[in-house]
Amino acid sequence: MSEFKKISDISYEYNANIGLAYSSPCRGIWNIVHIGAQIPGCHQIYVCPTSCLRGVVLTTAEMHAMDRLSTITVGEDNILEGTMEETLQEGTEKIIASLPERPRMIMIFISCIHHFLAANYQRVYANLRKEYPDIDFVDAYMDPIMRRKTPAVPSLTRQTYRVLQPAEHDPKQINYIGNWFPMNKYSDMTSHLKEQGIEIRDLSETENYDTFKEMQYSCCNLTFHKYAALAGKDMEIRLHQKWIPIAMTYDYDVIDADIDTVCDELHIAHVSEEEKMQKRYQTEQCISEVRDAIGKTPISLDDTAVDEPLSLALFLTQHGFAVESVFIESFTEKEEVFLKLQKIAPDLKIYSADNWNMRIMDREHAGMIIGIGQKAAYFNNTDHFVNMIESAGMYGYLGIQHLFHLIKEAYQTASDMPSLIQHKGWGCRAR
Repeated sequence: MSEFKKISDISYEYNANIGLAYSSPCRGIWNIVHIGAQIPGCHQIYVCPTSCLRGVVLTTAEMHAMDRLSTITVGEDNILEGTMEETLQEGTEKIIASLPERPRMIMIFISCIHHFLAANYQRVYANLRKEYPDIDFVDAYMDPIMRRKTPAVPSLTRQTYRVLQPAEHDPKQINYIGNWFPMNKYSDMTSHLKEQGIEIRDLSETENYDTFKEMQYSCCNLTFHKYAALAGKDMEIRLHQKWIPIAMTYDYDVIDADIDTVCDELHIAHVSEEEKMQKRYQTEQCISEVRDAIGKTPISLDDTAVDEPLSLALFLTQHGFAVESVFIESFTEKEEVFLKLQKIAPDLKIYSADNWNMRIMDREHAGMIIGIGQKAAYFNNTDHFVNMIESAGMYGYLGIQHLFHLIKEAYQTASDMPSLIQHKGWGCRAR
């Protein structure tokens, strides 16, 4: 079986459909423990069989945040005796009594076994909310059986904001929803909104629980990642906050149009045409400098590094860079992006990093190759790579410029790839 397919040989409907999956040593992507740990004042409780608990406990220990997590073991006796609900409630009560101080929020993660046995966990949550009115209880899920219908990350991102309640909206305050990284240094959206006096609330920058809860007063929610769409839609329905999805794109026209849409919604001044042209000029100058520096050095990228890997591959190719391969599981970007890339780079290699046969991939590469993302670095066995996930807080012209600075830096400086990619939850810190 070939390890890759040329983009000219596949259709836009491509889906890796991997079946048996290979798990590479790349551990930078966040899991549900990392996402829950982002919320200040939150305690996580996992209610699962012992084998399921191993992963979340090891993740939490690596973060040095064991005081933020508790576990309730589900055993065979719970199944035979029908005590799933009692174990869930009594276990939670014992955990709360044992904590040195009351958490402001508790996320309770049930597992697949609760679905299999039709446990009435919502009744338990209702009881807990009556017993502990000072604690916000959130129903969360560690159930891989639901990964196709409701994947874990979109589901948890939605549940995270369920504690917010309908409130009067402040027309000068908005939320960034679903960000794992602060979007304050390399984002044109952020810089313009702040110039116009708009206050931005972002969980990735929030240091205390009260500030987090104040997100319910915002008039508008922006989501920059596809996995946050479920949360954006849910908050628009529940809280009547306008939801505007923003594309993490490399298309200048789309960047300008999205910022204009937000300006219209907030009734603030647009970025001037002169400033837009200046930003484009600066970006093109930055790209030109990087292209002069790295020449035709091959580039490989993956879908854990950026939200729109095909768009980035197209952008790089159009600007004269030698994009060799993309590691991606399915195409979720616009078909026109795929068709353009198929036309101008027909030999582009498309890999499924999770396919079982990748375990025996020949990872050697003749000469230097620059990786963008951990999987691109690992499968190409290169120490010259941009170590990032989920676009790392970069958006718009400033984001593109910074990404190209990182590409140049990766070309000039080797990193310790084997060590870096094995650190779980790149950039995560518990609050």
